[in-house]
Amino acid sequence: MLRTRRQKAAEAAPDGAGGDARVASLERENQRLRDLLAEQVGSGATKSSYLCKYRGHATGSLWAPTWELRYVILKGTSLTYFRSERDVQFPPRGRIELGPGTCVELEGLKRRRHWTWHIVDKEGVSLIRLSTEVSGEYHSWIEALERAGCAVKHLDDTALSQGSQQTSQQQGGSPTASQLSDSDAATYRRGGGAGAGPFGTPAAQGQEVDSRRGEVDSGATPPPPAQRGQHAQQLQAHQLQQGYTSDQSDIGRGQRQPLRRQRSGAVRRPTMPASAPVHAAPRASLLSSERIRLSNQSGLVTLVFIILAATNFRLILENMIKYGLRFNPFTFLRTALTPSGNLPLLLCWPLLALFALSALGIEKFGARMLAMEQRAVAASRKREVGYTELKRAAARRANATENLLFLLNFLNTTAELLLPCAIILHTRAELLPGFALTMATCILWLKLVSYAHVNWDFRVARRRGELRPGERGGGGIPESAEAELRYPENIRLSNLVYFVAAPTLCYQLSYPRSKHFRARWMAKRLLMLTGSLGLMLFVTEQYIQPTIDNSLKPLRDMDWLRMLERVLKLSIPTLYWWLVMFYTLFDLWLNLVAEVLRFGDREFYKEWWNATTVGEYWRLWNQPVHKWMLRHVYFPLIRHRVPKFYAGLAVFFISAVFHEVLVGVPLHMLRLWAFWGLMAQIPLMVATEWLKSRFQSDRVGNIVFWVSFCFVGQPLAMILYFHDFRLGLHLPFTGLAGASG
Repeated sequence: MLRTRRQKAAEAAPDGAGGDARVASLERENQRLRDLLAEQVGSGATKSSYLCKYRGHATGSLWAPTWELRYVILKGTSLTYFRSERDVQFPPRGRIELGPGTCVELEGLKRRRHWTWHIVDKEGVSLIRLSTEVSGEYHSWIEALERAGCAVKHLDDTALSQGSQQTSQQQGGSPTASQLSDSDAATYRRGGGAGAGPFGTPAAQGQEVDSRRGEVDSGATPPPPAQRGQHAQQLQAHQLQQGYTSDQSDIGRGQRQPLRRQRSGAVRRPTMPASAPVHAAPRASLLSSERIRLSNQSGLVTLVFIILAATNFRLILENMIKYGLRFNPFTFLRTALTPSGNLPLLLCWPLLALFALSALGIEKFGARMLAMEQRAVAASRKREVGYTELKRAAARRANATENLLFLLNFLNTTAELLLPCAIILHTRAELLPGFALTMATCILWLKLVSYAHVNWDFRVARRRGELRPGERGGGGIPESAEAELRYPENIRLSNLVYFVAAPTLCYQLSYPRSKHFRARWMAKRLLMLTGSLGLMLFVTEQYIQPTIDNSLKPLRDMDWLRMLERVLKLSIPTLYWWLVMFYTLFDLWLNLVAEVLRFGDREFYKEWWNATTVGEYWRLWNQPVHKWMLRHVYFPLIRHRVPKFYAGLAVFFISAVFHEVLVGVPLHMLRLWAFWGLMAQIPLMVATEWLKSRFQSDRVGNIVFWVSFCFVGQPLAMILYFHDFRLGLHLPFTGLAGASG
């Protein structure tokens, strides 16, 4: 086949050089495929297909299906699953390592549809439950898992061994209500069938059980002879599964007792005798610490959701009765889209593009100066200049070049940050256009600083004859990168435009790219974005504004008790608004931008809601800013031997300055409430770290974080800024004495 491709390529080539190039390209592709095949063969058992994943604790959505379709990949001893086959370019939704002792429990056919198996660890703890509607796929997956090192066990293996001692309950005992599932108990109450033993006749071999109705289908088609034995074992395991519920009180999954059912109620079953034992084994309470993590608490979660819905609905009705309907999206859209007539403010947008082009010109000038330095060094070597003198001359030229480039970048970035802010303050721009321009200005400043810093590092590497990770030949190329570049090949307009538009603040030569553009996914996210923005506007106009209006008098009179009541009342709508804002910005907007640009790395946040300290929250919630601070502030200071505490203090100082700019400039006042609120996080970080180590518990720090987040920080800052804004303190750095008048 390879020879045929070579011949076709040689015949199709217009000349000898083109033919050789095509043959070389085919050989490289063939080698890549051989390497990929060798990697797959060497990694052990490999299989992938769509399977149904059981979601027994589906409490996130009350209408979520029990079985969810997932694309599952088994590679070696690693089992990963994705939402669909097109999502394999992203991190998996879940990963399970099939270590020693992992067992696959075969459950057989469930509900006449799902061929089901259960993967548990050596302790009996459930890892994942999968199923397929095709029996052949079921057997092939079991074989693949067995090749991957998993032990295969039928559920009736242990049940039958214990059934010889406990089945039929020789003393005439029957399963109790606590040992039966809900459907089994209902069957007993109806006088339906029971399991093998004195309570009923076992179902005939080959009959198929429907777990939804507790019925036996005697007309099931028998399996082929080659699979009859295995099918009988699976069928028996399925019938056993319909019996006693597993007890996960102490050691994970308990043993299932055989229990079979019969459709007809003609044969009357004996009732439970008075001497039947009802306490057969030690069991912990369901809500105790031993079992609460293993048992299904979806009913309690549903109750919490119902209580929250009822409470919030009452607050909505109370607010409607008191203030009427204040929400009017059409008025907001008309105000937002109508030109304000502020021409200097509109000219700031092309001015930002001009600053970005200036940064590109500065870097082109730097690349040209670097080339001149290299030519000068080569010429000096030809003149046989001494090594020491050559090194000193090269260092002088490099210092002169970098000092000049630093001055140019400093002037460019400073003007880019200060000029739009000065225009907003001078022209008294409206709140919404001013905030949008301020946000764009701060983001572009962070991007231009990263652009200049990264290219400076590349120039330093070139003078040393080194290659940095991420460059062609230097390793560390991102996965699925469309281009492998090397400085100064990246100094071009298209590269800068992509970086400016990309949902990241850290510049690099190339980025991981997604393979496909998902139009339907994009349309769904656009619809969700519209709804989230409307919800933010509704909460602002209907709840936050009236509450803040009513807080002006208590703040003016210094009525601390009334002020505390206002802060507590404002905390709930503020929390809702902030959560919706977070979801809108980080999960919808940034993902939409990434989808348009096919930007691959979409980890814009981590699990900040589980933060155990305030410092951990700041490291998790905003990944683009966190990575920028580490790369361009924290670690450069560490390399210059600045202590870690002062490096972290510098990070918080820069963050506090930008928070104050983002709030104060659109409001036309710099009151420093946001600045000091951010700086106050430092002692709070120390306090939460001490509490975590003192009590040896993550929950204490998480409680402190949520209390400071919900009740102390944002509501109080909103009231203070709104109070000063209503008093007309719009001049920058107006004295704080007038704030309490």
